Amino acid sequence: MATELKLPDLGEGIEDVTISQWRVSEGDSVNEGDVILEVATDKVDTEIPAPAGGTVLKLLASEGEIVALDAVLAVIGEPGEDVGASGTASSSASAAPEEEAAPAPEPEAAPAAAPSATPAPSENGAKASPVARRVAADKGVALSGVTGTGPGGQITKSDVLAAAETSSTPTRALPGDVANVAPAAVQRLAALYSVKLDEIAKGRPLSTLTRYDVMSAVGHPHATTYLPPAGWEQTAPASAQAAAPAAPAKSAAAPAKAAAAAPAAKASAPKAPEPKAGEPKAGEELVKHSRMRSAIAKNTTASLFTAPHVTTMWDVNMAAVLAHRKASKKEFAAAGVNLTVTAYFIAAIVDALRAVPAANATWTDEGVIIKRYYNIGMAAALPMDANGMGGLIVPVIKNAGDLNLMGIARQVNELAEKARAGKLTGEDLADGTFTLSNYGTSGSRFQTPVIVQPQVGILGVGAIEKRPVVVSQGHPLEANTGDYMAFLPMTTLGFSYDHRVLDGATADAFCVRR
Repeated sequence: MATELKLPDLGEGIEDVTISQWRVSEGDSVNEGDVILEVATDKVDTEIPAPAGGTVLKLLASEGEIVALDAVLAVIGEPGEDVGASGTASSSASAAPEEEAAPAPEPEAAPAAAPSATPAPSENGAKASPVARRVAADKGVALSGVTGTGPGGQITKSDVLAAAETSSTPTRALPGDVANVAPAAVQRLAALYSVKLDEIAKGRPLSTLTRYDVMSAVGHPHATTYLPPAGWEQTAPASAQAAAPAAPAKSAAAPAKAAAAAPAAKASAPKAPEPKAGEPKAGEELVKHSRMRSAIAKNTTASLFTAPHVTTMWDVNMAAVLAHRKASKKEFAAAGVNLTVTAYFIAAIVDALRAVPAANATWTDEGVIIKRYYNIGMAAALPMDANGMGGLIVPVIKNAGDLNLMGIARQVNELAEKARAGKLTGEDLADGTFTLSNYGTSGSRFQTPVIVQPQVGILGVGAIEKRPVVVSQGHPLEANTGDYMAFLPMTTLGFSYDHRVLDGATADAFCVRR
């Protein structure tokens, strides 16, 4: 019997995924456990193994397509096996009788004088995947008029999108009382990405907007924008068209001189169309946002508007740390561990969080949740592309408070290696309580890092460099013959904190702990 390929549990907060790459084609033979698919989420790329051995009978999602978590992505079975015998087709067929019975009570709910509306998907028993039904509902596409290309004639998401693009007339009427109100799902998505629906609509009724319009406006990869065909205003409510007769009356009463001038106006050179908002001009290039870039934009913007950020700066002498590292590197190397400065900062963060528990917390309207465990994230930059655009990922060292310096250094090594190899999982990125951003590795002396919500603090570390420092032998502010100038390895810390939870005194107490 054929086996369906579905997504495994990818962690909390994941709503859908993008198909990055198929490693197999239809007709290929696979073994159970072979990696056959790569998908991308907002946080990490994931390899999907085959749930069973056999032949790939059908691929149900295209590369670049956004699919729901419960979608069937492929069917694996024996060569020549009927794909219609799989759960994908049979489940749709078995659901048809129930759907056909559903319309019976509808005449009672619908007004007797109401015109016949576009049939709902359930009225014709159309075989469609759950994703296709959701997209059809969003775009107002009647499944009865869509030809399915999936197994057993099943309608897929691609079929619905193609039908929406080729439609010559609007498929959904615009009721007068809701003509200028966007669907609730569209409003929620617009609020999530902080975009204005009026700007997206560009004169169209808000009720014609779909979630794909919003996704396209924020640069969501592979989002399909639905543009209503010419003549959509013909379906506008009567109340909106009530003023329409006034226009012909006015034109009929216009002077003959204006009518004579019309041919001359038509003969004049056509005016160049105004460039649409967001379209590149000459010498410019539009680079679509990657899924990760969109997630970074959403999260950082939400953080700045959620928490009042304050950053305190501290210069730190790193001489003792560097001396200890130099003396201990061989011992750590013998155990297979590369001792990095990052491990020292994570150990210091844990000690400081114990001294100031409020820095290891989450703000809520009811109170501050203090966390007695220490999951420390370490922000890492990803390589830049040809346009100088990169990304950011934050793997988390779980229960760092239970580890000594050797254990922390080992975790730093393992997570860094997984990040370089692209093997990080959703679990590796989840449940951080505090974050370290070591931007000094690129030479930066100081930045103001953005808090990772719902945490209340993030510690930034600048480059370690020799700086001239006055070493005082007496009063720190008065001249003394014993004072001298020394060149010391210094760094500057930037501690950004949520002012709802921490104040200047408590934030500084955190910084001076070690």
